[in-house]
Amino acid sequence: MKNILLSSAAIVAFAGAAAAESHMGVTFSGTAELGYNTDDNPGFVGDDNEGFYSDLEITIGLAAELDNGLTAAASIDFEDLADGTGFGDAEYELSLTSETSGLYFGDTQFAAERMWVAAGDMEQDSFSEADGEEVLRGELTYGMVEAQMSYALTNNEGTRVTDDLDQLSLGVSADFGNFNVVAAYQEESDEAAGFYSGGVAPQGDNGDFNQSEIFGLSVGTAFAGADVRLAYVTNQTTDENSTGVSVTYPFGPVTGTVYYVDESNGDANYGVTLAYVNGPIAVELDYDNDQGVNKTGLEGSYDVGNGLTVYAGYLTQDSTDDRYYVAGTYDLGSGAELLVSYADDDSNVDEDEIGANEYQRGTTVQVTFEF
Repeated sequence: MKNILLSSAAIVAFAGAAAAESHMGVTFSGTAELGYNTDDNPGFVGDDNEGFYSDLEITIGLAAELDNGLTAAASIDFEDLADGTGFGDAEYELSLTSETSGLYFGDTQFAAERMWVAAGDMEQDSFSEADGEEVLRGELTYGMVEAQMSYALTNNEGTRVTDDLDQLSLGVSADFGNFNVVAAYQEESDEAAGFYSGGVAPQGDNGDFNQSEIFGLSVGTAFAGADVRLAYVTNQTTDENSTGVSVTYPFGPVTGTVYYVDESNGDANYGVTLAYVNGPIAVELDYDNDQGVNKTGLEGSYDVGNGLTVYAGYLTQDSTDDRYYVAGTYDLGSGAELLVSYADDDSNVDEDEIGANEYQRGTTVQVTFEF
């Protein structure tokens, strides 16, 4: 709570300085949901809800254009205000931007995370992903080149890093004619193992923070209607690497994507996806071989009209029970939507986030409002 109050005070001070130069713009937005879920197999790690549940999220945005052409902005996002856990969580971001550059502070992504473009399922491109850490990030665009740099200042419990700045992260994307080149790098973290992932979930545990030194290079181009990308990434800490190629090609209402990734440690990864979109119908068939594990998914939707859309999906992989779901959404108007779904995942593969739309296990009836 102390960190939230200090962050809020910083936002007010930042906004006040901006207001002295120009007119202040303030926006309020939010979402609310009320639902009921009957979990067929409760008690799994990652369960979302069982019985009645509710949630409220409010976002406050502030912005001002300064006389020197810069834009000062701040946002604070209050989450989980009505889920029964108390005051909830708050995330904030401060920014100072121009047409070609920007400085961001707070809950923002790391540079390599933002810029990296993979070629399929690459085991070693596990650049750290921000999830509640306090981050300082800068970005600059010059012609066809965009560069970003960031550091971590705290873990997601608000504990300061030892040397003020930790794990330099870099990302660069450049276009040369018909080619796009992306380079990403993060240095090895100076913090002790578990500093970013040893807390109590969800506020104090970021399993997507990787303390290793990682470098990646990715090149993409388009020709004859196909998008092709070749990528190489190496984990310097563990001395392991991934080399992948992916090709995407549309033919009629179908878009096909295939990829193959050679891994220095473990089996190769490969897969194919066929996505069909035609009028109210959308269907996707996906097959992946992930480190020797076969995974197949078939998901689709149909826009019935009058605000009603129905969804269905079937997913399976080796050594697990099959998952499936049926669902429907109805647009109630003015930002309100009704969801009714049933999903089954007896092996808890997706941890109550089943399918592309992340349905909860069991039967769910939920109303969502946007303001």
